[in-house]
Amino acid sequence: MGKKKKKDVYEEAEREGTTIEDYIIPQKVQAFIDAYEPVEQQKFATTIFDETKLRAFFKAYITTLGDPLVVYLTRLENAGFKMQVSTQNEPAIFVTEKAVGGFSMLEEL
Repeated sequence: MGKKKKKDVYEEAEREGTTIEDYIIPQKVQAFIDAYEPVEQQKFATTIFDETKLRAFFKAYITTLGDPLVVYLTRLENAGFKMQVSTQNEPAIFVTEKAVGGFSMLEEL
């Protein structure tokens, strides 16, 4: 017996008129905004989100429908998180953790 090819959920969705926007989770963007503040210079950043780190944070991996990271980056940019060039000559978003009651929000998790 031959093995059946596993169906690609994105390929199937594409046939049904679904777009990459349908797989974007707005709550992930809001969680990022709630936990971090953008900073203008890398020297003030406590965390640097390069492409790899952003893909992992948002689980935004390229599919047959497109690249969801593009949508996440647009939404972050609209919230004030713009990409800049790091000292390693890579695009990145420079952030600092938001402090709440003397602790960073991430420490409380």
